Amino acid sequence: MFIDSALSKIDTKIFTDNFGAIREDYIKMRNYDFFIDYSHEYDLTAANDDFLGFIPTLTMEHPWKICPLIFNRKIIKRTPKQCQECFTTELLLNQPIQPILAVFSILEPGAELQPYSDGDERIDPRYSGSSVIKYHFALDIPSDGECGLVVNDHQRLLSTGDLNLFDEKLTEHYAYNTSQNRRGVLIVSYIRDEVLTS
Repeated sequence: MFIDSALSKIDTKIFTDNFGAIREDYIKMRNYDFFIDYSHEYDLTAANDDFLGFIPTLTMEHPWKICPLIFNRKIIKRTPKQCQECFTTELLLNQPIQPILAVFSILEPGAELQPYSDGDERIDPRYSGSSVIKYHFALDIPSDGECGLVVNDHQRLLSTGDLNLFDEKLTEHYAYNTSQNRRGVLIVSYIRDEVLTS
């Protein structure tokens, strides 16, 4: 089920009030082609503390692509400087509560992901028994078809500017894009115990 943003210890205005600058970062990274294929088979317990240290050979044929910004509350030194120094990365890392993962995400036209649970809590071994709250911020949602986010049996059709929160460990989720254009969002993962009031 989705979570009411009013329960978040993070002021969600850091997303909504900065929509324009965050979206501009997304468009820049997309235009630079800094996106890579993503799969749920990556080892998020990588010892080198670097998201790109365990990415397999890329095919660029996967329907889901990401531009990684933050891994385990740090910039990712193997990403281009534009990623490390962009407004969005600096905004998220300058907050009292920092994310364990942040990525810009593209879902290609006609794509539908299978239900999954990411297991992002494994990134920080101190919280391996906890769960993660995903902040899913819609930046570029096509209007020529439906783009949806489904958490358990609850479906939300996305519109540009939407912010949706959900617990990814307790619930399987998936996304789809029936349009003829790419769907772009910012996905930010926080440890549940750090960000929810109840």
